[in-house]
Amino acid sequence: MHRFLAALTFLVLVPACGEGEAARPNVILITLDTTRADFVSCYGVHSGVTPHLDRLAASGTRFDMAISTAGVTPVSHASILTGMNNHTHQLRVLSAPSGYTLPDDVPTLATTLAKHGYHTAAVHSAFPVSRNFGFQRGFEVFEDLNTQMKHLTNDKGQVKSIWDVQNFQRRSDETTDLVAKSLKGEEPFFLWIHYWDPHDWDKLPPDEVLAPKERFFDATGAPLRPGIELYKAELNYQDEQIGRLFAGLEQRGLLENTILVVTADHGQGLMEHGWAAHRLLYQEQVHVPLIVKLPGVQQAPSVQDLVRTIDVAPTVLDYCGVKPERPFDGRSLRALIEGRRDERRLAFGDQINGYDSNAGMAYREDRRYDQFLYMVVDWPHKLIYRPLHPEQSELYDLATDPDEAHNLYASEAALAVRLRRELARSSPWVPGPYESVTGAEQDEAAHRALAELGYAAGQTVDPTWSWTCPEHMDALLEGPKSRCGRCQSPPLMIKRGEGG
Repeated sequence: MHRFLAALTFLVLVPACGEGEAARPNVILITLDTTRADFVSCYGVHSGVTPHLDRLAASGTRFDMAISTAGVTPVSHASILTGMNNHTHQLRVLSAPSGYTLPDDVPTLATTLAKHGYHTAAVHSAFPVSRNFGFQRGFEVFEDLNTQMKHLTNDKGQVKSIWDVQNFQRRSDETTDLVAKSLKGEEPFFLWIHYWDPHDWDKLPPDEVLAPKERFFDATGAPLRPGIELYKAELNYQDEQIGRLFAGLEQRGLLENTILVVTADHGQGLMEHGWAAHRLLYQEQVHVPLIVKLPGVQQAPSVQDLVRTIDVAPTVLDYCGVKPERPFDGRSLRALIEGRRDERRLAFGDQINGYDSNAGMAYREDRRYDQFLYMVVDWPHKLIYRPLHPEQSELYDLATDPDEAHNLYASEAALAVRLRRELARSSPWVPGPYESVTGAEQDEAAHRALAELGYAAGQTVDPTWSWTCPEHMDALLEGPKSRCGRCQSPPLMIKRGEGG
């Protein structure tokens, strides 16, 4: 820790602008792990939970329909930092022989801003945004909680990769203290702060915040309803710490010329759709808050248009006057922030649970259809496509059915075809298990565990499927023996590289 503090102290100001030029804005990106939009009070559902975020939204722009790319932390954070969809930045899983690390040639906000004279620092609250996933690149100071995955085998011989949640996360008061004590304010700077509190119940708010605990736990110690009030309490405590962070930064004059972006990596199921976690693609997992506050800009108070977390990086670089190193999948939100119209956006997402050894839920009988999930949102319509179980796919009209209770997949066949074609054009498919790669930072225990899972032989998930042209999906409508009119292949037996 002393070395970390010394490193931040050592940051020195490099002149950013020529004589007479306006100072380039600082950037503070705050990512809230496991935070649903509908539990942030300014979104109008639960009042009184997040007063400090509400005040920020009142002075900036609140995006009412921001969609994440995944319901798992490292994957969705990679999209926020790169402005790319999952299949573009290639970080797809939390644990596997490969596919869990951001490739070295993929630029991030940190790598790009650092090349343009920005001082860069990150203060994190949990392992899933650690250097294990490649997030340290571009940061002068990177305060993370890095560890190794552990691999447990059940009585069926199945292995799940886990990490030590209790010891490799910190509460929001600790994270805020670390930022407040460390940041020296040399400008321009890019600061990424990651908060974690509502992710789990391993570290709770102080006892005085939860007293009396009967409000949150039953006689067995299990969270009530199922943890909704506790979820709100953790969000509220986290919000208090964010308010303390803002007050400290304002007192030091570090918010006057600073772009503030607050968003979340994903949400959390609270037994909607029978699931009390993430890793799915329903709105409770992928509809996230997005609040942007800019210095010296007349902003629209709210935006109803569909936007994506992949739009964060393009927006930041746009207002910093910095050109991207590579094309984005996302697009700057400048027009919408400044009250102008913009072209419609499509939102894509996926969950590669079947090839992620941390996703034990993929092997549960009651979640067998959730091994592979692909999503496209073309507001107000949303498709959740299951390529191994296409008959279980789901189609919703979010404008009339925000709870996703009425599946239109069978009754709106033409709409389903159009959205499947949009998915096919994006080509997000992962048709087989991840292979070991040279230099992968995965220990031998992980390789043994993944082999036991069936990745080397006798695997439990059929890896032969893939889609290579839009028409190929439509062959499913005519039955499993039909052939694609373009590539002449059976719909479930085409391998990558074949066909149209």
